[in-house]
Amino acid sequence: MQTLYLSEQYSIVKREGEALRVEIPEDQQLGRQRQVVRVPLNVIERVVVQGEITLTASALACLLERRICTHFLSYSGRSQGALTPDPTRNASLRLAQYAAHTSIQHRFSLARTFVDGKLRNLRTQILRFNRSQREPTLTQAIERLRDAHRDLHGLSIPEYVDPLDRMHGMGQILGCEGQGSAAYWDCWGMLLNQPWEWHGRRRRPPPDPVNALLSYGYVILTSQVLSQLAIVGFDPYIGFLHQSSFGKPALALDLMEEFRPVIVDSVVLTVLNTKILNQQHFQREPGSVQLSKEGRKLFLTKLEERFSSEIQHPIFGYRVSYRRCIELQARLLAKALMGEIQHYIPFLVR
Repeated sequence: MQTLYLSEQYSIVKREGEALRVEIPEDQQLGRQRQVVRVPLNVIERVVVQGEITLTASALACLLERRICTHFLSYSGRSQGALTPDPTRNASLRLAQYAAHTSIQHRFSLARTFVDGKLRNLRTQILRFNRSQREPTLTQAIERLRDAHRDLHGLSIPEYVDPLDRMHGMGQILGCEGQGSAAYWDCWGMLLNQPWEWHGRRRRPPPDPVNALLSYGYVILTSQVLSQLAIVGFDPYIGFLHQSSFGKPALALDLMEEFRPVIVDSVVLTVLNTKILNQQHFQREPGSVQLSKEGRKLFLTKLEERFSSEIQHPIFGYRVSYRRCIELQARLLAKALMGEIQHYIPFLVR
């Protein structure tokens, strides 16, 4: 099962029996003739639509019937929303999710665990590079991450939240997360080979190729996590660490924290340091940078390879893909909320 990426502009997607028929128009500027591609529905796990693509009502209906999520991005790669199937019949899970969200003790504990997984995986990412380089700057970043992790576990669970608190009781946790992230991004440039420059993590809009790749990769990762949450039966818009607001998939953002360095950051470093992408694969506009059409294809190919690559699961011990790991984390979270296991266990790499 794979993700179907639709990015050929002005394409039309129709249902054709047990497949999607993708009609790609002629492009004289690129020297491309009209093409028709048939994609069997039984190999599609989710669909990502980027830019001006038309899906007919019958195509969308058959995707919903098969519980396949469709994610919509702008041409520049910014998330615009998702079309998800009706919630599963597991109403008990969603009730448990809402109850945990309204309990500051339960919410604080889960939020701390999400950040715990993120900080430990950030530290592992730098440790891997520092094994051969032994750079003092990287060693210092590792110590700063260790301090942030220690501070995180030194926090006391609040018994009461001031209604005027804009952080809803999560301020201390977010402070530790910010402390660790700052240590990580401050040294991230040392993980990159020349000629790539790094002046820190900047998001909206991304001012350089490295930030453009990170932002785009996180959008794709969010779509993957949101799909898995919908399959398990969660409400992806009610989170614990991230504040719930209109159109914001807060729970997807929570669960993806521990996967950011493991999947997206790793792929970005690979495509840049191995010269799979170069400066010609980016388009520069006033104040922002985005991937070119060819650059996007190359990056998505490597990202899909990462999602499909297998590792030995740190909890269960058998070999699974990273995509399957995301689903397993969603199911672990469901079991924790339903009281079937004592607490949620974050996904950690060695």
